[in-house]
Amino acid sequence: MPQGALSIVLWATDLHDFATFLTTVVGAKLHTRHPGFVSLTVEGAEIQLHSDESFPGHPWREAISSEGSARGIGTEVRIRVDTIEKRHKKAIELGYVSIQQPHEESTGRTCQIMGPDGYFFTLWEPQIGGS
Repeated sequence: MPQGALSIVLWATDLHDFATFLTTVVGAKLHTRHPGFVSLTVEGAEIQLHSDESFPGHPWREAISSEGSARGIGTEVRIRVDTIEKRHKKAIELGYVSIQQPHEESTGRTCQIMGPDGYFFTLWEPQIGGS
């Protein structure tokens, strides 16, 4: 398992779909997959996906497993990607919602996607050769 300085744990209702989103849209690399757990990395940062069943004693379990709950509410996951247009297009093809189309900002190009389980993803492509 990767041992970087940062590891993010996201609770997911469908590990397969969430892992597909991260590998296909974000460009994450899959490291480990077994029932209830998936480990991926994005440029050295680890993202762990846990199913609700992986920790039955977790104090949030009842709240996040409620029908209609937005588990990702209040969370923004910001990830650098290789090509904004390609990644944004793939997210739309997979049925995810575009919150903001690809656009220019002072630091490069960004877009926002509502990903699995209500997690908000900002994808950004750094400006090349600028200030």
